[in-house]
Amino acid sequence: MTHTRRAAECFALLAVLLLAIVTPVSAQNDEPAQDVVKLTDGTERTGTIVKEQDGYVWIDTGEDEPIFFSPEKITEIIWNDPPAAGPKKHKLEDEYIIEPWGRKDRVTRAVVLSAEGMVGMQMSDKPLREAIPMLREEGIDLVVLKIKSGGGYPLEIQNLSDVLHYEYKEDFDLVGWVDVSLSAASTATMTIEELYFEPSGRLGYIHSCWGGSCLGDSHPDDEVAARLRAVASRGGADPLLVSVMHSPAELSYSIESTTGNVTFYEDLTGEHELCDGSELVLLDSVQAEHVGLSSGTAKTLDELTVMLEQNHGTIEWIGKDIDDYDYPVCKAERHQILYRKEVDFQDRNFREIVVKYQMELNNAMGVEPGKRGGFLRRAEGYLARIKRMIKINSNFGFLTVNEEWIRQQEETISELRNE
Repeated sequence: MTHTRRAAECFALLAVLLLAIVTPVSAQNDEPAQDVVKLTDGTERTGTIVKEQDGYVWIDTGEDEPIFFSPEKITEIIWNDPPAAGPKKHKLEDEYIIEPWGRKDRVTRAVVLSAEGMVGMQMSDKPLREAIPMLREEGIDLVVLKIKSGGGYPLEIQNLSDVLHYEYKEDFDLVGWVDVSLSAASTATMTIEELYFEPSGRLGYIHSCWGGSCLGDSHPDDEVAARLRAVASRGGADPLLVSVMHSPAELSYSIESTTGNVTFYEDLTGEHELCDGSELVLLDSVQAEHVGLSSGTAKTLDELTVMLEQNHGTIEWIGKDIDDYDYPVCKAERHQILYRKEVDFQDRNFREIVVKYQMELNNAMGVEPGKRGGFLRRAEGYLARIKRMIKINSNFGFLTVNEEWIRQQEETISELRNE
């Protein structure tokens, strides 16, 4: 009896010990593991870190919205499952140093260059031309021009087309990737033979003026229409297709079943109707591919790569990983981006500088010759800034402020000083 009682007591004690050991483990396994953010005030927050960038942390503690902490408030971050280290990110402002590289057999070195903003302002032949030595320096074979523009100054169409046709095509394989390309931008875009569209891509709708003639008129000037067709024909675009983008007219087309060749008709007798003559043509990605203007549709760089490699072989994208850009940024692309930022900055200040110049000049004109010195010095300072802006982009103050205007202002200042 004694032995039985002792055995029972031992069994009960063993059960208690096992329960003490097993229960916490089981309970712990039932609870989801969490991240911990320790703070400088001695407290800590437990939850799931939903974002961490440059030391800034957003942690979801299960209460309303994730809580944000800046680096100076954090002493330690304890990850339940540390994120895998990704490729090092660079900043756009960092100096771009070209790493040593060597030519690989049957590998095409390719880059993306963005052409964005207003034609003649942010989207200009100047930064594209300046980028050519940078592209050569990195041994680039293929340039993909990523286009996003609603149009701009028609007088700049020829300049953009010329740099692409005579300079880029001379040194590189040139491809266009269309996001939005309207009006003046669309004509320059059609200089490129090999075009691809994003799924939401659009091209056409030329409703601007060139050389004083308005292309949106019902009867556009013959010379203007001819110049547009000539620019677009550099990329093989059919003249009839270009015509209905700037002058509404009937247009249809048929596709040859064996070759896929497209034939356009200046009426509606073709197999497919494109325009009934009531409005200007604006092609979407599906239409552009159907009429043979687009070689395919790609949403991402990976999708575009698959298509390009059919014609250009294995592609190696050149550039550095930079936040907010979904493609490698090469030295030439960095130049395009910084140029647009500079144009944006200067454009915001340009009108203000011109007004201040006019005020100082008017003040000088309104006082006796002996009291003009201070006004004229300030006027000259503003005029010097205007001249520097014009060198960045000659289209600042389009049609009003140009080199001839600056020359006249310099003469006026000289005359006021010498009276």
